[in-house]
Amino acid sequence: MQSKFSSESLDMVIAGINAGIWDWVFATDKQVWSDRFFELLGYHPGEIPTGYEAFTELLVHPDDKQTVADAIREQFENNVPYLVHVRLKTKTNGYRYFECRGNVRFENGKPERMVGSVSDIHDDVMQREQPGRLDGVLQDLTQRKIVEEKLSVIFQYSTDAHLLLDETGIVDCNEAAVKMLRCRNKSELLSIHPARFSPDFQPDGRRSSEKSVEMDRLAYQNGYNRFEWIHRRMDGEEFPVEVTLNPVVISNKKVLLVVWHDITHRKRAEELIRRNEAMLAESQQLTHSGSWEADLVTGQNYWSDEAFRIFGLEPGSTGPDTELFSKMIHPDDLPLYKAHIRDAINHLKPASFDLRIVLTDGSVKFIHAIGKPFTDANGKVTKLYGAIMDIDEQKKTEQELIKAKEQAEMAAVAKSQFLSTMSHEIRTPMNAVIGFTHLLLQQDPKPEQMEYLNILKFSAENLLVLINDILDFSKIEAGKIEFEEVDFNVLSLLENIRSGVLQKANEKGIMLKLKVGNDVNVTVVGDPTRLGQILTNLVSNAVKFTESGKVTIAAKVSQQLDDRVTIDFRVEDTGIGIPSEKLDNIFDSFTQATSDTTRKYGGSGLGLTITKRLLELLNSRIYVDSKPGEGSAFYFSLSFPVSEEHLAEQSNGAPAHHFNLKGMKLLIVEDNNINVLLMKNFMRQWDIQYDLAENGLVALEKVQANDYDLVLMDLQMPEMDGYEATRHIRSLPDEKYQRLPIIALTASAMMDIKDIAFTVGMNDYISKPFSPAELYAKVASYRKK
Repeated sequence: MQSKFSSESLDMVIAGINAGIWDWVFATDKQVWSDRFFELLGYHPGEIPTGYEAFTELLVHPDDKQTVADAIREQFENNVPYLVHVRLKTKTNGYRYFECRGNVRFENGKPERMVGSVSDIHDDVMQREQPGRLDGVLQDLTQRKIVEEKLSVIFQYSTDAHLLLDETGIVDCNEAAVKMLRCRNKSELLSIHPARFSPDFQPDGRRSSEKSVEMDRLAYQNGYNRFEWIHRRMDGEEFPVEVTLNPVVISNKKVLLVVWHDITHRKRAEELIRRNEAMLAESQQLTHSGSWEADLVTGQNYWSDEAFRIFGLEPGSTGPDTELFSKMIHPDDLPLYKAHIRDAINHLKPASFDLRIVLTDGSVKFIHAIGKPFTDANGKVTKLYGAIMDIDEQKKTEQELIKAKEQAEMAAVAKSQFLSTMSHEIRTPMNAVIGFTHLLLQQDPKPEQMEYLNILKFSAENLLVLINDILDFSKIEAGKIEFEEVDFNVLSLLENIRSGVLQKANEKGIMLKLKVGNDVNVTVVGDPTRLGQILTNLVSNAVKFTESGKVTIAAKVSQQLDDRVTIDFRVEDTGIGIPSEKLDNIFDSFTQATSDTTRKYGGSGLGLTITKRLLELLNSRIYVDSKPGEGSAFYFSLSFPVSEEHLAEQSNGAPAHHFNLKGMKLLIVEDNNINVLLMKNFMRQWDIQYDLAENGLVALEKVQANDYDLVLMDLQMPEMDGYEATRHIRSLPDEKYQRLPIIALTASAMMDIKDIAFTVGMNDYISKPFSPAELYAKVASYRKK
């Protein structure tokens, strides 16, 4: 037999509610009452008519009819659960107190039916009946009503959206939620699943459906959760809110109280501030200008990020104090600076002047300063604020123009005598430089002196060759240049070239990097002077035409045969670049990209011409890629026979003319077991005593406990790396720790690694993977004489 009650009604009975059940279908306006409903009132089922009108007219006490009507209206209009305590007329016992409950069920946003119950609470009332018994009960109910009304006011009239959620969806909400989501009414909102009000993805890239589950879990786990969320209104507009989740208990069931605070205006304000700050910072970077404020009371300065950068400092929250700032001003310009500041304070007028500052590395830079005084309510100057602009390039350009003008005037006077005197006037001192360098090399210099003398010899010889080429340019035109065939190491040549040009790069504040593979450490047969001349021309040009950024010297083996190797060379810069229409002309004699280039940077215009002709004579070609304002890249390839000496070293695992290393004692600091095993074999082969340390901390202990002739120090290790270990060793009090040779072991081929190793006190470095000959040569060079 089919039940006459809905599933919701039966759910109440199954749940064990000792109450009469009623079910009201709005489409037919019919009500069904359970048998228990009739029994509670003392009637037989069907003895009295059912329905809302019969219920209110026949059963409800006249004084309680308005209470029932108001509760029904609140349920329909605001979805407030129907709950009243009223007196109902029984068949034999007169009026008794009953609790009436009910909830409207919605379908597609429209009310479909109302299901409810009636419970007898009269005995509870009567058990408490004393003088004033009914007043006490009613007072309890009144207090409860007041609390419910207060909570309802908070819920309904809050400007934030409030919603109650359970596992089925939204069970209640306030009017602010309806307006925020732009629903037609509360019924429509309650009929929609909450997922409809979120986009598919949140700003962090996570799906809203997945992230919302996690947020709910955290709320139940922690008892509270607050976070930002993007919601979506009914019309599709997305907006940001701050969400607060609070688990609460309603009718013995845990639900989530959700509060949405619209933060659209706050986000717009934050974005406006961020955009303005970004635009200000960007404009200051583009114009090389920074803003500042000096507090004359506290002596504290406040600088923008670009102001820090102009002074060569890392941006911080505040600038240096006035005393420290004064020390950064060039001593010769300090009186000028003080005079302008004093004048601005005394006469309350802006100051504008140029001055020089001394950076932390000792270099000098020109800046233009603008300052304006700020007075307090008493007219006293308490602050100065203004801007500084980096005009160093402008000043240098002016100085270069003046110098170029003077040189041009001098050149015009001496033009007729230039070629006849150049050879004697330059060759004589250059020959002396080269000759004395050779003499010094023969006098057993220290290892570090040997390096400097080799660089000096290399640079001087290349300069002499360049001078000879310029003076004998006709010889190049005729193709009568002769090339040497000698053994030379390509990596050493590249390092010497970088070292020879490094000072100029440092003066300009640009990076000069060597980027090579370990396979470039090869000894070949060729003319190192001509190759050095080609590369020096390209690197010197790159440094000359680069004002900021870096210059990279790159080389890699593109083809390797048994006795021949092809190497690709490349010189890149971030300089001024070359217009595309000028690329075909830059290799012409006495030609540069533009007339402005000649005036600004100087030069004869022969460098690239000589480079191109030399490469053509070596059966190669030079290529160039360039964009104005972004930089240039010159590249070429050369093929060399591999030196017999190099082949012999590779075959034997050590140089043919090796030294006796017996008696040396080494400390190997390495955490890679394979590398340790490899070096242990080498040490035994060369009859060297050795100890092992797996990290810098162990190395520091062993260095103090033993006397070593040399330390092979890996750079990247746990606990303490090679850099830190070297610093600690060099700081030990005994002088022997300052003299102890330390060779860095690095897997990087970048030259800046070598620079850092030298900075912390290492003597040398060797790149991994290394050949036996390489390692042997490095160790042997530090043997005790």
